[in-house]
Order: sequence, then C-alpha cells, then structure tokens
Amino acid sequence: MSENSQRGESAQYERQEYDNRQGQNSAQERNGRYSPNQCFFFVVLALFILIPFLGQRLAHPVQNIKRASLKNIYSALTAPIVSVTESSPVAAVIPVLRNVFIRTAGLTERGEWDTFFYRQGVYDSEVAAFYAITGEQGYTETIPGFSDTLNEREGIPAELIGQVSKETLRNVALTVRYSARTPLRMFFFGDSQMRSIAAGMTRALGSDTSIAVRDLSVPSSGFLRSDYYNWPQKLEAVFAGQKDGERFDAAVIFLGMNDYQDMWTTGGIILTAGSPEWEEVYRKMVKVHLDTALASIPRLYWLGLPVVRSAAYNEKMQYLNAVHDSVAEEYDSKKLVRISLKSLVEQYGTGYIGAIKPKGSVWISLMQSDGIHYTIEGGEYLMKQFIERLHRDYVFDRDSAL
Repeated sequence: MSENSQRGESAQYERQEYDNRQGQNSAQERNGRYSPNQCFFFVVLALFILIPFLGQRLAHPVQNIKRASLKNIYSALTAPIVSVTESSPVAAVIPVLRNVFIRTAGLTERGEWDTFFYRQGVYDSEVAAFYAITGEQGYTETIPGFSDTLNEREGIPAELIGQVSKETLRNVALTVRYSARTPLRMFFFGDSQMRSIAAGMTRALGSDTSIAVRDLSVPSSGFLRSDYYNWPQKLEAVFAGQKDGERFDAAVIFLGMNDYQDMWTTGGIILTAGSPEWEEVYRKMVKVHLDTALASIPRLYWLGLPVVRSAAYNEKMQYLNAVHDSVAEEYDSKKLVRISLKSLVEQYGTGYIGAIKPKGSVWISLMQSDGIHYTIEGGEYLMKQFIERLHRDYVFDRDSAL
C-alpha cells in the first residue's frame, strides 16, 4: 500500500472519529434539554389535566377584566369549557383538598386561608372620595349646610367631605348614579350554589360594567357549622379590610343548602334538625350572619333556596325557606331584601324544574344533573331578572345596559 493511500485512509478514519464525537456531544446536549415542540406539548397536556379540576373557577378572572371587548372574548372562550366541566365530579377535588389541608394544618380559625376563593378587587383611586359618602337611597335625614342640589357624585365639594364625618355622610339621602366609571360594587357570598349564581351574574352582565361583582363561594358551608367555616369571622375581615374607595354598595347571600342537620350544644345535648329547640338556635345563628353583614353594608339581598328534585330533600329545603322568610320579616325590608329564586321560574311550573324554554329562546338547563345545584346557564337566567331588580333599586346612567 502506497504512502498516499495510507494517509488517505488515516484522514478518513480521523474524520469518522471526529463526526462520531460530535454526534455524541450533540446527543448529550439534547439529553439535558427539551425541544420547543416538546415544551409546547407538555404545556398543553398540563392545561388539559388542570382544566377539569378548575371547573367554574375558569369564569372568575373575567370579573377583573376591565375592557368590555376582552371580557366578552374571554367569556366566549371559557363558557363552553365551564359548561362541560361544572358537572364533573373532579371539579370538587380542589375544594376538598383545600379543606383537608386546612384541617390537617390546624388553620381552621385562620379565615385568610381561603383567598383562593376570594379575590379582592383593585379600583380606581379617583373615585375613592365618592364612595366615602355612599349611603342607602331613600333616607331623608339632612345635614345643616348640605345643599339639596347635590344629587350626583360629581356635585360633592371636597371641603364638605373634610367638614362632615364619613359615618354621617353615609346616612345622607344622595341619589347616587352608577355607571361604568363609578359602578355599583356588589359582594356575592355563599356555599357551592353561589358559584353558578355569581358566574351567571357575570355572564348576564356581559359588556355592562356599571355593576362590579366580587364573589366568595365555600362548598359545604352554611349558617351552621362555624367550626367548618366561620362566615361571620370572614365577613368581618372582608369588610374591615375595605378602603373608602373599595366599599361594597350591597351584598348577596346564599346559604342554607347544607343546614338541615342535627346540632350539638356546648353542653353536649343533641338538637334534632327541625325540632322547636333546633329551630330556635338556628334562627339565632342565621341572625348573627345577617347582622354581621348589615353592620358594614347598606343593603343585603338574601336569595331563597330552590326547589330540588329529591322530594325528601326538597321538603327540608322548603322548611328552611319558611324559617328564612320568617327571620327576614324581623328586619327592615329596605336593608334586607328577600329574593325568592323559585318564584322567578314559577311561570314554568311550581314543582321541580330542571330545564326551561324562555319565549323566543332555546331550552336552558336550569339545574345540574344532581337535581340540586344550578347550572351557570340557569344562574344567568335568574340573574338577568335580578339585574332588572337592581335597576329598580338603584339609579344608573342612561347608557348602562339593562
């Protein structure tokens, strides 16, 4: 073999060795990293796994979107997903895990651990002064030197706020006009039923930003069992944390679906659900919740319990409805407004109604498959009528949608 041939074979061998080393180095580098396609695949997969667990919580972020066009786009994208996942049992996994964690960690007395459910809004500072004088409409007390012509927020002189206490100003009869710039701020709170109601309210409002909604829903909570979830304690913390420009003008409460159960007194005596002794204690517990809310807000809307599919369960719910109606009669009807949800669908029948067909519309599933909880579509139908009530109770600018 000639010397040139040997050098050629040697050079070829060295090139092969070099190529092999380069290939091994490249493989080793790839082993420590994922390609863009792999990263995208894992993100999509994670979303598909997470979405069924979120359920109706996917509808919550829309409340923090200020631009109406973006709000409509987000609602359109999430509404079909929420509708499919709301009836899935996995949607209840996160609340269950949360409650197990709180009990195991000994945090049951720490109400701030439910911030996953409650989202404190951030509002424009320029309207803060106006909310210092927000009061219930129709109250006719006057203050010396207070001009009768001040019937809009824009007409309140800054020097007046400095001379008169905020507590006094809240009791003055001012016709407050609500609009997109100065919306009616409402706090929706309650048990798992409130999820569909609050989400339905958001969908019913659509692009109307003259009403701002914040909600807190805690599954399995109620007027009873403060050892499980202490609503009065939480409400005090929520209202105490408000600033002048962030005060709620009204609140909406839905509780009671989980309340028909025996209770134990501090002396270890068991009170049977529905007994006269039980009802006496229960009424007191209900009043504690109502009084706590009304101590910090001008008006509280109390939503009644629905007609459910199970005859035995429905009998208990309507008994509680009657107790709630009786308790409500002890309060000023301008401050505590009782709203019968079942009356809003009585035109379709007086018994259990799982679906309705409004005039000129398609069939709407009012209740979920369990025959107990409202669907978001059902909540939207109910809240459209509730919005009409709000437009009778409050004054809105003409450009605010009905």
